[in-house]
Amino acid sequence: MKILVLLFMVTIGCCAKEDLRGASFVFTQKSKTTKLVLKPNMTKPLSIFTVCLQAYTDNIQRDSLFKLVNGSKTYFHLYNVLDYYYIAIDNIQVSYKSSKESLEWRLICVSWESKTGLIRLVVNGNIFPKRVLKPGFLIDPIVTAVLGQDLNYYTYGDSYVGEIRQVNMWDRALHSTDMQLVSDVFFRRRGNIIDWESVDYEIFGDVFLYKPSKKSY
Repeated sequence: MKILVLLFMVTIGCCAKEDLRGASFVFTQKSKTTKLVLKPNMTKPLSIFTVCLQAYTDNIQRDSLFKLVNGSKTYFHLYNVLDYYYIAIDNIQVSYKSSKESLEWRLICVSWESKTGLIRLVVNGNIFPKRVLKPGFLIDPIVTAVLGQDLNYYTYGDSYVGEIRQVNMWDRALHSTDMQLVSDVFFRRRGNIIDWESVDYEIFGDVFLYKPSKKSY
């Protein structure tokens, strides 16, 4: 029987930088304080990017998966409410109707280009129709990436409950067909803005860092 290593951090976790291959963060309960903060490697305004992550939950309600923020300013936000995915740039959003999710890991990839405003969304290899958001907009380089935080600002306790892993972000727009292959072991590339194999992170609230004793890549 495999021995599982489970690390638990409460309220505020100390900053760390480590290789998280094979690891996932487990968000255990709804609260106002629960979140995971990643520190992107950015030195100039961002005009083009792709972000990919894997999420696993049996209770999709109002889930904030990933956002780029500076204080109270939200530059980019990926979240879902029931059967819809939402992508927002500078608080202007588009939505996508999804089929009922089965109980499996969801690989979600989003790319955006400032020049055209073109948004691409790929979920578990399914390519959604292209949308356009905020052409000409730039994302401030002084941002943090926040995962799993409370989505509903007016009531208590709507944070994400489930697991998140394999978060990578690039300063280029991957083509939809490339995003379909992100989890393929032969295609897998490390993000240069957020790299899951060398990431600075900080835990707030009831979040576990789960690491199997033997990593599987």
